[in-house]
Formats: sequence, structure tokens, C-alpha cells
Amino acid sequence: MAMTTTKLYQTLSLDMATAIAKQLKEKPDTNFGLPTGASPLGAYKLLSQWSKEKQLDWSKCRCFALDEYLEADAEETFAYYLEHNLYQNTNLPAKNKFNPADIDNYDSLIASFGGLDLTVLGIGQNGHIAFNEPGTPLHSFTHCTFLAESTRKANQTFFPEGEKVPQKAVTMGIETILNSKKIVLVASGEKKKEILEKALQGDVDIQIPASFLSLHEHVTVLSDFEY
Repeated sequence: MAMTTTKLYQTLSLDMATAIAKQLKEKPDTNFGLPTGASPLGAYKLLSQWSKEKQLDWSKCRCFALDEYLEADAEETFAYYLEHNLYQNTNLPAKNKFNPADIDNYDSLIASFGGLDLTVLGIGQNGHIAFNEPGTPLHSFTHCTFLAESTRKANQTFFPEGEKVPQKAVTMGIETILNSKKIVLVASGEKKKEILEKALQGDVDIQIPASFLSLHEHVTVLSDFEY
């Protein structure tokens, strides 16, 4: 794994945005796996700015959301998040925006386009990547899952007061993610330090899904804290 530790969230965001922009420029028809949540927001703001300035061309690439809530209001979905925070600020064609909740066989679709080139991941405090919660097997593909209570609690900030985070979601599987040619793992906030260290420095553990990333040859880790 290539370890890149950043001191500030702004630097983390710049590093993440730069990695995506570099990939897009080197391979205009890149297939991206893209995350949601708080960690990528700074990077998406930068990518949006660069796109509006015509520095980036998204017309030939494809973007695959990592996961999606089931039974959520439209404005709380990850499709809405990606559209609002990134897609609408680029020239990414509508036909090249993909979401696992809308497609029967996500993995076959990804494979039909040659597989994922770069997948960007966050890490949950319980070690989940995408919505692959502890206990998800290595050989898992896109599937429906029940969200851990800790995951729902962490995501509550994205929902109106009094409205609960959905219990079910659909997510790329561990195997789906590991089939990506390159992976960037993003960890923001000191609260992620302990689980990041366990995932990177410990043994592969089915109870820490992020630890499966040690099996991949091309993972870059970005954080805004020392570890």
C-alpha cells in the first residue's frame, strides 16, 4: 500500500481530487467507483470547480456509486448526493451515471465496461467499506444488506431531525471492490484512526472489512491525521 498521511482536511481533499483528476486525464474513459458521506465533500467541491473551469472532461468516463439506501426519500439518497455535489457540475452524461439500486446485475454491467479502474472508498468506524458491514465475506458481490446500528448513527447527520436512517441498503461487495484496478482509501477525522490502524496493521479479519484491502496491490491511503 502507498501511505500518504495528510495534516489537514483541505490537503486530504486536494489529494483525493488530484488522484481522481489525474486518472481522468490519463484515461478519459475511466470507470470510477465513487463514495458519499462527509469525507469526500471537499474533494468533490474541488473537482466541481475544476470542471466548471473546463480543466476536466467527464464526457467519456462512467461513474458507479458504491452503494445506496433502500426505502429512502429522494433527497436522502446517494444518487441525489452525487448529483448535487459532483455530477451536476460536470459534463458527465446522464447515461454514464450508475447506481446499484437501479440495476439488477451491477457486477455484470461493470464487467461489460471493462471493470472499475479507480475506486475511492471511505472507512466506517466499525471498519466497513461501502456498506460491507463486519461479517461480509471476501467473495461477495453487489448485494442487499442490513446496516449496523453504528453505521446508521454515524449517517444520521445527513437526515432531518426525527427522520431515521434506513435499515437496508444495496452495496458493491468486497470482491467487486477488490476487482478494481486501483483503490484510494480515504479516512477523515481522528475517530477513524483506531479502525484504520487495525485495518492496515492487523491481520485480514472478516469483522474488519477494510482489512481485505491488504490483499490488493494498488491501494493508496489518504488521511488527515497521523497514524
